[in-house]
Amino acid sequence: EMPEENGPMVLEKLRANEVTRDIPVVFLTGINDREKIKNVLAMKPQGYLLKPINRDKLVQTISQVIG
Repeated sequence: EMPEENGPMVLEKLRANEVTRDIPVVFLTGINDREKIKNVLAMKPQGYLLKPINRDKLVQTISQVIG
């Protein structure tokens, strides 16, 4: 949760803009509320990772997303 906007709001804005709509997005968050997770996953981000996360999982996800 950011002061002015949250991650889903930012993703919505990115996807609404033709210039930024294809930027890959991976959520890295401490929020583990099932309903919020379902709502975010419905937006089809490239990943959703919960904190704390181990380094190997983070690197693996980034590698998968950016190739």
